[in-house]
Amino acid sequence: MWRTVGCMLRTDRCPNNIWQIFSWCYSFLTDGEKFYNFGLAALCWAMWNFRNRTTFEFKKLGSPFNVIYVACGYITYWAGLMRGEDHEAMERGAKMLTINASNMMHICAAPGGNN
Repeated sequence: MWRTVGCMLRTDRCPNNIWQIFSWCYSFLTDGEKFYNFGLAALCWAMWNFRNRTTFEFKKLGSPFNVIYVACGYITYWAGLMRGEDHEAMERGAKMLTINASNMMHICAAPGGNN
């Protein structure tokens, strides 16, 4: 999941803790400081929900990209609560992350599989 976010930011480095996530944000998303917490919250909330489904409901995750898609859904929903440029910027970010996750999914697909 973090690799997908990293590819969107055009880096091959993955964070190991929350402070590295914020340093990532400050390094690669210099103009979106007010959205860092939204993105982090969406990713963490999506991971937590998938973890609960896997642990307590014994459901398979399927693909780690599903976590990204759910996080993008949260970001898009929260963007609807904003107005003007903030609304547009959050929706743009969610769309970029979704497109990147789709591209990564195609790259990671097994050769000869159904694409």
